[in-house]
Parts: sequence; C-alpha cells; structure tokens
Amino acid sequence: MAPRSNRPRRRGRPVPGRAGSPAPGPRGPTVVEVAWAGQVWAIRQVGPTGTGRVYRCPGCQHEVGADVAHTVVWPVDGMQQLDNRRHWHTVCWSARERRRPGGSFA
Repeated sequence: MAPRSNRPRRRGRPVPGRAGSPAPGPRGPTVVEVAWAGQVWAIRQVGPTGTGRVYRCPGCQHEVGADVAHTVVWPVDGMQQLDNRRHWHTVCWSARERRRPGGSFA
C-alpha cells in the first residue's frame, strides 16, 4: 500500500460551494448588503482586472489601482447612477468604523 499524501489533488480555481470559496451571484461575485453611516450599502470584492484604471480610496485618500484586489461599495438606494460606486482598499473598508470622521465616504 502506498503512503498517504496530504497534498491537495486539485490545483487552480476554488470549487463553488466548498468552504472558503465565494458563491457566485447572478452577475458575478456575491454582493452583500451592510448597514453603515445611516444607509444600506452593497459591497462586492473585486479581483485584479488589469484595466489600468486608478480610483481614490475614500478611507485613506490613496490610490486604488484596478490591478489590485479591492472592495467596491455603493448605496443600495442610489445605484441608478454608476457614479455612486466607491472603490476602497479592502483593509480600509474593514477599518471604516475605527477611522476618524472627515473623509468623503459617500
């Protein structure tokens, strides 16, 4: 009998439905709604796109490149206009409750 291998047999993309894999939504990755700052926000994790676009993070005011995984946030009530989307560093979005007021969050 051969010795047991502890290495994963499959490499590559995560398997949907398995722990640690985001479940795909109707139009891509899952969108989650969160109540914050008196509004309901939809959030989505976005991977590197390679489009070369650069955004300004409302949490730290530094640039967020499209070539970096980040979080896109928009108010649920205001999604009629794409201008309402904000691109945050994932760390900045996670720390939004601990930041001082004064940033442009909406």
